[in-house]
Amino acid sequence: MKYLILGCGPAGIAAAKAVRGKDKKGEIVVVTEEQGPPYLRPLLTELIMGRADVAGIADPQAQDLADRGIRVRHGERAVKIDSTGNRVVFTDGAEEAYDVLLVATGGKPEIPPLLGKEHPAIHPFDSLEDTLRIADRVPCSGTVAVYGPGFLAIVASSALRKRGNDVVWFQPDKPRTGYPISGELEANILDSVRTTGVRILDGQDIAAIREAGGGIEIESTEKGEKVRCIAVVVATERIPAIGFLSGSGVKTGTGIVVDDYFRTSVPNIYAAGDCAELFDGETRAARINFGWRSALKQGRLAGEIMAGAGKRYVREESDYFWALFGPALLDRIR
Repeated sequence: MKYLILGCGPAGIAAAKAVRGKDKKGEIVVVTEEQGPPYLRPLLTELIMGRADVAGIADPQAQDLADRGIRVRHGERAVKIDSTGNRVVFTDGAEEAYDVLLVATGGKPEIPPLLGKEHPAIHPFDSLEDTLRIADRVPCSGTVAVYGPGFLAIVASSALRKRGNDVVWFQPDKPRTGYPISGELEANILDSVRTTGVRILDGQDIAAIREAGGGIEIESTEKGEKVRCIAVVVATERIPAIGFLSGSGVKTGTGIVVDDYFRTSVPNIYAAGDCAELFDGETRAARINFGWRSALKQGRLAGEIMAGAGKRYVREESDYFWALFGPALLDRIR
């Protein structure tokens, strides 16, 4: 039996280990578009603040994959799944066959056109490569604009402020997917962010960007306010990375629609983590449980199911985005 796992984040690694725990002889291949070893994404802001180096945020869960006979292919991004022929095609034309496939590709930021253009002062904040570029190229003094609606923008704003930058956070709207931070928790978080000195432009989007004296001038959508800054950090919402599934027969909504056993609409294809949209048969609703802890739990159970264990996923309050990040997020901001 050959198990192919797309994605080497918490869900993918947990699934690979769970498969090995149940199937001692099966071939397990994990494919990731990241060039380097797996890392702890929640700690990326530690690099921005200079509190850790790359080695300090390495994912300990991934350290013994080779010892367990799990092969990892780096720098490969899936572009097509041939579900009839049981194979995945990658950007360089290479292919990998499978008997059972798990899609654990997580999410990718959706960047608005104004901020998607190549510019030395515009920096996406998503991957390790992005973070190292921000730490290296954005000075520790001067005004930085942060753009985004939710969690990533919160932690990015806090980290930049702690390193010495003046920060203006453009908060255009609430996240469209996952579990939006709301109510009392939202109020507490925003108060904590403001207390650190971050200026929040709540409900304001970016209408225009132009060069201004070696930096950038941003014009907001409300009253045409202009903000001059040395850099823009784009910390937008992460949307499930599932574009390569077109034509595969796998049913998708915002994410990959799965049941309580992480099964997709194609019998030998599963999905887990931030790209999986779990359908609740009781409420008839589908939702995505964003977060590291949720991805670990889903990946482990999916791996066991793929190897024949058959344990049903039970939703718990602790899996929800807001419950997972609430207190910890407040601690990180303060």
